[in-house]
Amino acid sequence: MIRIHSARVRPQNRVPTHSDKQPSAHTKTYTAPVGGWVTNANLANQDQQSAVVLENFWPTETGIEPRGGTQHRVSVPTAIKSLFEYRAGGTDRFFAATDTSIYPFNPDSTAETDLVAVVTGQQSGDYSVLEMQTDGGSFLTIVNGLDPLQIFDGTSWQQVTAASVPFSITGVDTSALSHVWAYRNRQFFIQRDSMNAWYLGVNSVSGQAEKLPLAGVFNKGGALLFGATWSSDSGAGMDDRCVFATDQGEFAVFGGDPIDGWSMTGVYDVGEPLGSRAIMSVGGDLIIATKGGLVPISAAVQKDLGELKLASLSRAIEPDWRREAALSGRSFGWRLAKWESRNMAFIVPLEAGVDRQHCFVVNLGTGKWSKFTGWRIRDLNILGDSLYYGDGSGNIFQGNIGGTDNGSLIECKACFAFDHLSSPGAFKQAHLVRGTFRHVTPFKAKFSVASDFSPRFEAAPNAAVDPQFQNSQWDVAVWDVSEWATDFSDYKLSEHWDCVSAQGHALAVQLQITSGTLYKLDCELVSVDLTYSVGGTVT
Repeated sequence: MIRIHSARVRPQNRVPTHSDKQPSAHTKTYTAPVGGWVTNANLANQDQQSAVVLENFWPTETGIEPRGGTQHRVSVPTAIKSLFEYRAGGTDRFFAATDTSIYPFNPDSTAETDLVAVVTGQQSGDYSVLEMQTDGGSFLTIVNGLDPLQIFDGTSWQQVTAASVPFSITGVDTSALSHVWAYRNRQFFIQRDSMNAWYLGVNSVSGQAEKLPLAGVFNKGGALLFGATWSSDSGAGMDDRCVFATDQGEFAVFGGDPIDGWSMTGVYDVGEPLGSRAIMSVGGDLIIATKGGLVPISAAVQKDLGELKLASLSRAIEPDWRREAALSGRSFGWRLAKWESRNMAFIVPLEAGVDRQHCFVVNLGTGKWSKFTGWRIRDLNILGDSLYYGDGSGNIFQGNIGGTDNGSLIECKACFAFDHLSSPGAFKQAHLVRGTFRHVTPFKAKFSVASDFSPRFEAAPNAAVDPQFQNSQWDVAVWDVSEWATDFSDYKLSEHWDCVSAQGHALAVQLQITSGTLYKLDCELVSVDLTYSVGGTVT
């Protein structure tokens, strides 16, 4: 019998293919998304310093940090429509307006304060406000287009008509005046639903009102909506000019004085504005919130309407901006508030009868954006260098203070830009994330990784609690019980590791921090290291 023995074949000098190799670990370092919230870029080719999601984080010049919380101050019987202040006299006097009444309050007012209305019987609380210094003192003028003009002299309020004393305005029915501003020491007004503006004498808050008809100036019709002073550089220094804007998005620019010599520079198109209070002044320029974006009029006088998209300050969040503009329509004006000392500006996309629980926020120094959620806003303003907002139930809150939203936790979320990690088309596996923070207060950070252009956040982490730190904070510690404060003036640097699990062709680091303490979390993300491996390619 013949036996056949099989021989084991041993390949000699075989070269391993790519599929035989074990995936090797790589690490990539990202700086914090100082580029802010960006939604107008292609997800597959986004700036690595930007964020797909940035909620309740504030983008600084050097990193991102959790926003402050809110504290309830006072309440009035019905929905807040306007918040404003009288600054003269060395004592801040704040006012909250509902549709029927105006209530005074101050920085020391608390929930137990019984507010008493100083103005009643009104038809609208949507006021335009101007404080003006004259030889007789400082006076606050408010108009709403339905009720007679009101003046506050620092002590009392007076309704102003043609026959009122000591202040009176003749020549126009003051209940038709819907907007007020100052230009060259004169008060100017818009007459509701018309193409007429009015003005008073120099350094005057009363007297004969003179009519300024503008019906033949504009091309698109409509009605005047607001006016403002614009400081533009004419080449020989700054030159103040008077701007009249319509509800159709046109604005006319005038120079000089209506008495001594008045000349029109031109008429320009900026796009349909989102209300009479959707304007703010930044560095002398006028910024207008329009349906197309946040546009400086210095750009509008140089570019066609179709080109203004490129000059819009809100271009980074254009899809979200346009979506909010479509939702709010023309039923109610947006609110803009500039917090100069904090380099912050707030844009509230209001809708009639609705408490919007978010607002857009921009760093005026860098032009980078974020989104703050959890605030139920009907009006928002900077009073006495502090942020205040009111809601539809008549509650007034101080904002960006403490570490909770009136006792509720604040969830801060960030999803970095997605990254192909230099291997387009290859499959990646995320393993570890390390965050580097500088901080003063204790905090807890949670990292995760999203894949393939779909942010998916896990359950929020618990809020950090450090009784020793919390009890040693000013205005929180118990006298003669708590320990004296430790010196927390110097920032500490710490690194935080998280094991993560995510697979995909493109990956993005995600960060969550929950704020739930009496103090504002003083921590800033500096950078993130992502450890990952690249899968083999089938050959």
